[in-house]
Amino acid sequence: MRTLAIVLALGFTGSVAMLAWAAQDDKQPESVWMKKKLEYSKDILEGITTEDFETVERAAAAMRRMSALEGFVRRKDTKAYRAQLAIFEFSNDELLRHAANKDVDGATLAFTQLTLSCVNCHKQLRLPQE
Repeated sequence: MRTLAIVLALGFTGSVAMLAWAAQDDKQPESVWMKKKLEYSKDILEGITTEDFETVERAAAAMRRMSALEGFVRRKDTKAYRAQLAIFEFSNDELLRHAANKDVDGATLAFTQLTLSCVNCHKQLRLPQE
């Protein structure tokens, strides 16, 4: 059990270090983060359309972890970014809840809200920095 905890801790630490390194390049971080988030989004959509709730839960949980790591590395601290992040996190939690309940309509609505938060966040990120 102790060995497993050590392996998991080392893996997590390595992931954070790799993501922090990637965030140093102005062009790379968005592609790294967005590639993974888009993969998860595609998996979620596929899972919803086929009512494969295990896939929805797996991808939404992975997206939640990725978002937490990204937030830690990027540390954007504008009011608009924080607002979109809160909506994203709430929508992701709702998506997980509806997937666990095998509620396709609720999962669809939560995924739509999640997608809107992504679009709105990116609109904020493209605005000139004050």
